[in-house]
Amino acid sequence: MIGGVHKINVGASLLAKAAGQTPQISNLPALPQSPYNRALFPEGTPLVADKRYSCIGLYNPKSPENVGSVMRAAGCYGVASVFYTGKRYERAADFVTDTKRVHYDIPLIGIDDLKKILPLNCVPVAVELVEGARPLPEYTHPDRALYIFGPEDGSLDKEIRDWCEDVVYIPTTGCMNLAATVNVVLYDRMAKGLNTRSGPKFR
Repeated sequence: MIGGVHKINVGASLLAKAAGQTPQISNLPALPQSPYNRALFPEGTPLVADKRYSCIGLYNPKSPENVGSVMRAAGCYGVASVFYTGKRYERAADFVTDTKRVHYDIPLIGIDDLKKILPLNCVPVAVELVEGARPLPEYTHPDRALYIFGPEDGSLDKEIRDWCEDVVYIPTTGCMNLAATVNVVLYDRMAKGLNTRSGPKFR
């Protein structure tokens, strides 16, 4: 761990945390689609609980201030984990605005490719103002979602957007910074409550 950043290979324990399980891990098989999307739970334990959760993916974030604010939002809205790609952020040894020290409770994990950490039955959602994106106020959130945000000084790659199942945007008259965008998306999810794709079937 460097400054609270976990630079590790994502494994079954993280996916179990998101699903509300405590796994007994034996071998983690590497699948062609993703080496991280299946864990070996005790016999009879469902792989994914009937539980809503959300994760955040940050694509090549730039500043520790914004990442710190994202971590604080993650703590406020009950996010299971935060992933990031790129090397720019790793120069920061501390979270300047993570005043609650949320990184001690929520994993902040550096990875090479966001496509490799999608938990089972979790829907990747790109947040980007592009043609064809759906306005956030009209969006019904997945029960389990990985929200992916672009960098402060750029946009999400088309490859990532095409891989995501949904693309949404926030209909503002001006631009918001990364942390503000994350807060709005997470608040929208919370405010809509049980109005997710499976409704009250999930907790």
